[in-house]
Amino acid sequence: MKIRNTIKGLALVGATAALLPLGNAIAGGPGFDSIEVNTGSTGDLVGCPATATCTPLISGEGFLQQEVTFGADTFIQTVIIDPLVAAATANVDVTTLAFSDITFIQMAGSSNGIKGLQTLKDDPLNTNPADTTGNLFSGTTELLIGSWAEEVGKENLNVVQSFRDNGGTGTAIGAAGATQTEDDFVNTFSMGVNLDASGGVTGRKMDMVQDVGMSNSTVSSPGDDFQRFVIAQRSGDVLTSGGSLTLQPVATSPGTGGTVSWAAADDVMIAWIGQRVGLGGLGSSTFGFESVNNITTADVKSTFSTSATDVTAAPFAWDAGSFGPAPVMP
Repeated sequence: MKIRNTIKGLALVGATAALLPLGNAIAGGPGFDSIEVNTGSTGDLVGCPATATCTPLISGEGFLQQEVTFGADTFIQTVIIDPLVAAATANVDVTTLAFSDITFIQMAGSSNGIKGLQTLKDDPLNTNPADTTGNLFSGTTELLIGSWAEEVGKENLNVVQSFRDNGGTGTAIGAAGATQTEDDFVNTFSMGVNLDASGGVTGRKMDMVQDVGMSNSTVSSPGDDFQRFVIAQRSGDVLTSGGSLTLQPVATSPGTGGTVSWAAADDVMIAWIGQRVGLGGLGSSTFGFESVNNITTADVKSTFSTSATDVTAAPFAWDAGSFGPAPVMP
């Protein structure tokens, strides 16, 4: 089965889903758990979401379609994977595979809609998920359309992508429990979008974190040279309250600093950069930059610092309630 052909089909499903009416109740419906590649096969799929009752309808290598009864509601669940290259020695959760797609479409119940999760991973150098020394791309796309599918704290459409390229020999920055090492690059991007009943965008949440390890393993202090770049943007019904941020001016740079205010539902974006470079026996050089931009009102302010004080330890100003946890250097 070709992934590119599968993705084309999923794009059509997504376009159709945008036409389905949205509900207001928060339910969640059946989950994406419990679907596995059966032991001794390369693609026989078995399993049923927790607390649901399932009746298989169509099955084949890398494909399963079944009727799922969850409470008083009935769904058609479709699961697609790329078959394994060798038979599994134990049951394998499909969400851990290089490619999987799971969708639910309600056939009978209180409302219609669609719930889907697509996972795509590419690790060309390593087959061990615990080994973080290679290149890795991973992405998930989650679609939650309909009152039964919506979940607290999630938008109707959620996309998360990450890329890691670790040129050193240590654990790559961005990995669980890792610290920065020489010659690393990690980029993580996420976007959540809320939709109205006609498929129009009512709110958006976007976050991006980019980490760059700039040290050379041959120098005396590898891992000290590091840069982190962060962007956070909120708009529409995702930005639920007004607020303001005040950036301190730079004494030697007229025009920097100031206060940016916003109202609920405005389009606001914050950008922050922290950089630390070791200078050998001369000490270290730090650089910090932050800008706050109310795109709705065209009001933008910025500030920076090259002070010997480590201004990269935290942003100059931050609103965790609206934009999530403040960025920090590792």
